[in-house]
Amino acid sequence: MTQLLLATARALLRARLAAEDAGLLALLHPQARYQALGKEMVGAAAVAQELHAGGNGALARRLDWQEPVLVDRQVRITGARRADSRDRGLVLTLAFDGNAVVLVQEQRLPAPPADPLPLALPDALRRRVDNALVERHPMLMSHVGEGGQPVLSFRGSLHCHGADQLSLWVRSAEGGFVQAIRRNPRVAFMYRDEEAKATYQFQGRARVVDDPLVRQRVFDAAPTAERAHDFAMLGVAVLVDLDRVEGYAGLGPQGQVDPVFMLRQ
Repeated sequence: MTQLLLATARALLRARLAAEDAGLLALLHPQARYQALGKEMVGAAAVAQELHAGGNGALARRLDWQEPVLVDRQVRITGARRADSRDRGLVLTLAFDGNAVVLVQEQRLPAPPADPLPLALPDALRRRVDNALVERHPMLMSHVGEGGQPVLSFRGSLHCHGADQLSLWVRSAEGGFVQAIRRNPRVAFMYRDEEAKATYQFQGRARVVDDPLVRQRVFDAAPTAERAHDFAMLGVAVLVDLDRVEGYAGLGPQGQVDPVFMLRQ
């Protein structure tokens, strides 16, 4: 039985790469289902059409496909990108009803690492950061606490301070965070918009700034709700020199939307 399922998987892959609807239909259960990120369909004809002409059809024909393997009574076939391309690989998982393929699940493998760009926050990302609290996407920050233990906290006062810096107003001038960054300035931030699936990570080095003009600018950039906690400006201005920024503006059928990867040169 195992050899029959593996042979069926090979035949389905050959038919897909040759864009042969008839060959695919002969192998698919009449009520076959197809599942991929953000997409699902039912029926052999719809599944066959998706396999050879859908979002991953052309990609599949550019990959180097490995021999199918049996995994927990399902068959898995992996298509690896060629060394001279930046394509993403694919993994097909096939489930069977008797000898017919009743379920095709397809997912893309992670993209190859992109070449980093010089660190300069694009305008769209700066707007996200500046409006994170107002738009109910407060940013999460990590710093190194006492004893080297990572500490997480949400920060509502974050703002872009130029093309390669973030700023935040810290109300407790001698609190644990300020003491921590004097010992170890390494910090990281996470932005997430669940509805858009936008996700960004920031890494950098934080420092307290005493210059009166910078203090005022950082305080004024904080949202009104944050400034209302410290009318007397008893806190401190903190600048973060960014070293690494990566993420994307959303997820679509082809994967990440507008990905960015930037490093300080």
